[in-house]
Amino acid sequence: MISKKFSKGDVVRLKSGGPKMTIEGYEIVMGWDFTSESDDTVVCKWFDLNEVLQVQKFNHETLEIVAI
Repeated sequence: MISKKFSKGDVVRLKSGGPKMTIEGYEIVMGWDFTSESDDTVVCKWFDLNEVLQVQKFNHETLEIVAI
């Protein structure tokens, strides 16, 4: 298992720009006989310009920590 790049609650942004997002956690991978966390896919939440909560998965390599 690879060490996790981000922790729940970290504030990130896509390296290409965009809104500040909060790390919800790493994607949960489920099989018929196992459940584990992904090593590279994180779930992010943020509010769009209309103040609607958005949720999306991103590869951790596409994100960077944002100073708040």
